[in-house]
Amino acid sequence: MSDKRLCKPLLESILNIKIRDIEYVDYEETIQMTIKSKGIRLDIYVEDDNNTVFNLEMQTTAYKELPKRSRYYQGVIDLNMIEKGEPYDILKESYVIFICTFDFFGKNKCIYEFENLCIDDCGIKLNDGTHKIFLNTKGDKKGINKELKSLLEYFDGKEPESDLTKQIDEKVIAVRKNTRWRREYMSLQMEMNLKYREGLKAGEAKGQENINKLNTILLAEKRYDDLEKSAKDIEYQNKLMKEYKIIE
Repeated sequence: MSDKRLCKPLLESILNIKIRDIEYVDYEETIQMTIKSKGIRLDIYVEDDNNTVFNLEMQTTAYKELPKRSRYYQGVIDLNMIEKGEPYDILKESYVIFICTFDFFGKNKCIYEFENLCIDDCGIKLNDGTHKIFLNTKGDKKGINKELKSLLEYFDGKEPESDLTKQIDEKVIAVRKNTRWRREYMSLQMEMNLKYREGLKAGEAKGQENINKLNTILLAEKRYDDLEKSAKDIEYQNKLMKEYKIIE
């Protein structure tokens, strides 16, 4: 998607609009507002000729906090646009788009688009210029444009059919053959695996420490039935840990 010839028609297919041109605000931009704030790394961050900003992300894991992640991304993008003392009307129309290989909302739709509406009257829009779109590669593809259907099927693992998906596939193959990129990717993967193993080991140690604390308390209070039940039922064990404030 760092190639404008691929990114622009992809956005056009998703939004079913025509875009004259796009400009990369920054490819894989990392935005961090303060030292203590949580930074975000944007996969694709582009702006079109109508002063609209698009953030495009690929999601292959259905993290439950995905909606709040979209909220945070949109908020940080807004903060990145506006300087202290500037009027709010300089904020641009913005789209945060997640291409998901799963149906997060479980309604078998290909496109879930969200805007801010009045709860008491859904016909009243807030018109704050923010849009959140979740694409589902596994949804019912009736009613969507032919290009988007082909794109979603390609992202879901099927062979490329349209000219655009064939061009994307050629780019993917070229990147896979790039030895420098492969070395960088493998180095990053090794580092991530190491951090994961370290975190897993630390988590296991902490978990065992909490279990030992709970068992000591239950034995001291002669709650033998609870001790036996907690050894077999992890949910009951967590309930007891919260009861004794071992965990929150």
